[in-house]
Amino acid sequence: MNPVIRDLKLIRLMMSEERRLNAAMIGKAQFSLFPVMILLMAFVIGLSSRQLLNALPIDQVYLILHSIIILYGLAVGGFALFGERIAQKRFGEVALLLETPTIQPIDFRHMFLAFYVKDIVYYITYSIIPLVAGIALTIPFTGFRIASVLFLLLTLSLSFLLGISFSFLLSSLYVRWKVAFAATIGAVLIVVAGGYLTGIYNLPQLVPPIMLQRTGDPLFLLLSVALVIAFSIVAIATIKVRFGVRTESYDARMLPTTSVFRFFGSYSAFMAKEWIDLRRSGTLMPVIGAYVGPLAFLAVLFWFLGDVLLLPLHFNMVFFAAMIGFFGVSIYGWLNLLDTTTFFEVLPVSVVRLVKTKLLMFSMLAASISTVFLVILSVIQAELHMLWISLIVAYCTTTYTVSSTAYLTGLRTNSYLFDPRVLLKFAAVVIPPLVVLTILSFYYIGDPLVSAIIILALSATLVAATLVFCRRIGEKWGRESFVF
Repeated sequence: MNPVIRDLKLIRLMMSEERRLNAAMIGKAQFSLFPVMILLMAFVIGLSSRQLLNALPIDQVYLILHSIIILYGLAVGGFALFGERIAQKRFGEVALLLETPTIQPIDFRHMFLAFYVKDIVYYITYSIIPLVAGIALTIPFTGFRIASVLFLLLTLSLSFLLGISFSFLLSSLYVRWKVAFAATIGAVLIVVAGGYLTGIYNLPQLVPPIMLQRTGDPLFLLLSVALVIAFSIVAIATIKVRFGVRTESYDARMLPTTSVFRFFGSYSAFMAKEWIDLRRSGTLMPVIGAYVGPLAFLAVLFWFLGDVLLLPLHFNMVFFAAMIGFFGVSIYGWLNLLDTTTFFEVLPVSVVRLVKTKLLMFSMLAASISTVFLVILSVIQAELHMLWISLIVAYCTTTYTVSSTAYLTGLRTNSYLFDPRVLLKFAAVVIPPLVVLTILSFYYIGDPLVSAIIILALSATLVAATLVFCRRIGEKWGRESFVF
C-alpha cells in the first residue's frame, strides 16, 4: 500500500477512535455540543466587538487572541511526555491504535506521526474552526468581511500549529536529552530578556503568524509553515517510545515513603504511592511546568501590553493569586493521567478515597509551587506589601477550584470537562468568584483596607464552599467504578 494512503487511513481510523472513546465516556450529545458552545461564545464576543474595539486597537486584539491560541497549542502539545503512557495504557479491555507496533510490523514513528496529525485535525476542528465560525456568523451584524474572517482562520491555525509543534519538540527533547531541552528553554528566555532589556525588537516581530496577521506578507506564511514542519520533523525523529523492552529496577521505597507521609494518617500509603508514581514516571517537572508555565506566560504578556505597548494595564499580586487558583486545575488533571486505576477495582479501595488522595497530593504541590511563584513575583513587581493577602487568595481559590473540579469530575477530569454540562457547571462555580477577585484587585491599590476586608470575606466563603464540596464527593462518587 502507498505509504501516504496508509497514513491517511490511519489518521481517519484514529479520528474515529477518538470520537468513539470520548463519546463513550461523556456521551455522544455532550461530545458534539462542545464545539457548539465555543461557537456560541465566539458569536457573543463577536457581537460585542464594536465596544471592544473602542477600548483596544484592532492590532492589540489580534495580539491577545493569537497569544491565547499559541498558549493553547503549547498546552496540548506535550505528546512525548506521555507518549509511552498513551501507547501502553488501556481503558479496561480497550487497546488504542497507537499500540499497533507491539503486534504488527509497522514503525512506531509512522503511528505516532498519524497520532500527531490526528490530534492537530481534532483540536483545530473541535475548537479553532468553531471559534472563527462564531465570528463569521456575526458578519450580517458587524460588517466583518468574509475574506478577513477566512484570513483570521488561517493565521489562528498557524499560531496553534506553531504552539503545538514547538511544545511537541520541547517534550521530545525533555524525554531524550534534558540538556538540549534546558538549552532550548534558556535560548527562549534570552530572546525574551533581550527584547525587554535592549528594546531593539519586540516579541511579536519574532512570531510569523502574528506578523502575517499584521502585514499579510506571504513571506511570514512561508516562515510559519517552515517552522511548524521543522519543529514537527525534529520532534518525530527524536521521540523516544519503547515497547516491551524497557526494564527498570528500583529500591523498595513504599514503606520509607509511607513513613514520610505518616502525618496524612490513613491516607499515608496512598500518598506514598502517588508521590512514587510522580517521581518514577518523570511527571513531576511537567506538572510544575503545566502550573507555572501559563502564569509566567500571563506575566510576560501583561508586562508586554503595559510596558511595551503602553496600554493602561497593571495586574497586581491579588490578580495573579486568583489566576493561580484557576490554573491549579492543570495539576489535578495531570495527577489523573499518572496511571490507569483499573487495578483498584479488585482491591478494597473506593473511588472516593483515591479522589481525596489526589486532592491531598494536589494541595501539597500547589501550596509549595504557588508560594514560591508569588514570592518571586512580589519581588519582581515590587509588591512585597501585598504578598500576605496574595497568599491567602491563592490558597483559598486553589482549594476551592480544585475541590469543585474533583466533585464534578472525580478521576476523569480530562474527559468530563469536555462534557458541556459539566463544563457549564464548572464555569458557574469558578468564574463568578474569579471575576469578583479580579475586580477587587483593581480597587486594591486605591482603597486597600476596604478591598482587603471584602477579599478576606470572599476567601472565607470559598473555604466554606470547599468543605461542602469535599463532603459531597462521597455522595457523588461513592458507588462509582474504576472501570470506564
